[in-house]
Amino acid sequence: MSKPLPLAAVPPTRPACAGLWDTPMVQVNGDVTVCCLDEHLLNKVGNVNVTPLREIWQGATLEAWRNAHVEGRFADSGPYCTSCNWRSAGTMSPERIAAWRAGQA
Repeated sequence: MSKPLPLAAVPPTRPACAGLWDTPMVQVNGDVTVCCLDEHLLNKVGNVNVTPLREIWQGATLEAWRNAHVEGRFADSGPYCTSCNWRSAGTMSPERIAAWRAGQA
């Protein structure tokens, strides 16, 4: 039987990243990603020269990625999300998640 890890060694539960709601990153060529750390555009979700930002930001891909984050399924969201430090963009509070789920945010 394995010993339990000391409390300090237990990693914190990863929350949903606020970047998926708050920080569309538009590159000079119009490419849009959801993360300020995504310099290689692994989480590219569109291009504003082709599709309006509102459409990209409210589209099916981001809604699926947001749901995946809220449910703790980070591998089912953008490819960069599994290797992110998740602290850079901030986190979604339980209240904001509840409001988003209710269609208010």
